[in-house]
Amino acid sequence: MLSWFKQFFQSQATAPSFDKIIAAKVMSVEKHPNADRLRVIELFDGTKTISPIVCGAWNFEAGAIVALALPGATIPHDQHDPEGKSFTLSKATIRGIESQGMICSGKELGITDDGSGILLLKDTAKLGSNFSADLVR
Repeated sequence: MLSWFKQFFQSQATAPSFDKIIAAKVMSVEKHPNADRLRVIELFDGTKTISPIVCGAWNFEAGAIVALALPGATIPHDQHDPEGKSFTLSKATIRGIESQGMICSGKELGITDDGSGILLLKDTAKLGSNFSADLVR
């Protein structure tokens, strides 16, 4: 019985960390000039503009508050990996545009099974604050 408690508390200690994943507001959404299924997003973190972010999701528009992962953030679940392994985000050039981060789905953050679109946050989320599950709409 004691080993069960130990395993439980160890698993709690390894819950996903959302360091370098923040609440940000979508300021503009443009079509990617080199890809029909991608968009180029400009976001605001409460103090500065973060742009460009290349994104393939279509379930949000300007004004939405989203979870923005910045370079160096650990993404708990890679939904493009068959095993869903975590990875550390870095800047990436996608169809000729260097993306400065990644707007995350709930599945990528490991808090839902839904990876069909971007996770939308409450309008009251403080821009620039660290992401936490209680910010989700």
